[in-house]
Amino acid sequence: MPEDIHSQVGISKIEQARALFHKLTGKKVSAEEASTADVLSKIQECVGRKKDVLAERSRTAALWIQYLEMVDILRSFIKAERTANWELHLEALTRMLPYLAASGHNLYVKCARLYLQSMTDLQTKHPDVYRNFASGLHVATRSDRFWAGLSIDLIIEQVLMRSLTTNRGLTRGRGLTEQQCLIWLLSMPACAETNHSMQELTGVQFNSGEQNKDMSKARQARDVKDTMTTLSTLAAHNPFSPDSDSLRNVMNGVNADSRVNADAAKCIGEKILSSMNGTSPTDYTFKRSAQAITMASKSSVKINNDQVQVDPQLLFQQLIMACENSQLAELFRYKLCTYPTSIFDSPLTLRQPQKPALAEVL
Repeated sequence: MPEDIHSQVGISKIEQARALFHKLTGKKVSAEEASTADVLSKIQECVGRKKDVLAERSRTAALWIQYLEMVDILRSFIKAERTANWELHLEALTRMLPYLAASGHNLYVKCARLYLQSMTDLQTKHPDVYRNFASGLHVATRSDRFWAGLSIDLIIEQVLMRSLTTNRGLTRGRGLTEQQCLIWLLSMPACAETNHSMQELTGVQFNSGEQNKDMSKARQARDVKDTMTTLSTLAAHNPFSPDSDSLRNVMNGVNADSRVNADAAKCIGEKILSSMNGTSPTDYTFKRSAQAITMASKSSVKINNDQVQVDPQLLFQQLIMACENSQLAELFRYKLCTYPTSIFDSPLTLRQPQKPALAEVL
């Protein structure tokens, strides 16, 4: 946060949180007890009020706070899958919907909306399936560790497909017909039983350790380095600075035009979802004009009541190629592109300096 959080929460709350952390690391309290502590809820409420104040002060701050919320949604979804938490799984998907709708992922919106509607009625229509999902069976686990859950599509991709495509796999050096694939799939359970029996017979077992690879010293050192790089960059380019209420790119200082509304993506997505009420998702048609507009969006013109996307830079290059040399002076009297191509590779990226080429020309 750009301002001292101690002024919002109070020294006593910070000290209580620090004491709770020491108890957790000293194994005096469990992780569940620490996560449900009252002091954390109060700190979260104060931080939420601070976010609201910053979002009202600057559109750039509102965009970054919205980005933090999207990151939190992804973290919740990953936690739900890894810990087999069915209720958190549905909650994370529900929070995703407005952002998916605002960004134009229309098929995801339709499928996720239908999926959530079906899962909401699961407890009454199929109570046995609901009990299995609530007990954690909506994901697959290959071990009894706490953080071992994986979505079914990831199991297929990481286990089944990896066995097919890795070195000495089924598809290496030979063709794969449908009959061969079927035989291989049906033989997997028998191979697993044979493997288990051989491990019991020889007394040699293949087990993964309890230590997570993310807790290795090399990974921790790299994480600390990346964190410090991020903090130093944000310190030099503060997105919560109150110097301007306009929406801007904090890295290069480019201000967005009046059409850009990416900082209100959640509200835009909620409007799209509300317009879907009362209609079948399969019959609903999304409008591009209702989606959020980013700084990278192309310009559009209206031709015969249709919005046509136009890339000004590409149009400028085509005009240069099409015109004759005698028309260049007249052509360059007008501003035909949104940024100078001699300096920028894209609207938001400067060209890298080519010093050897410049020295050779000089």
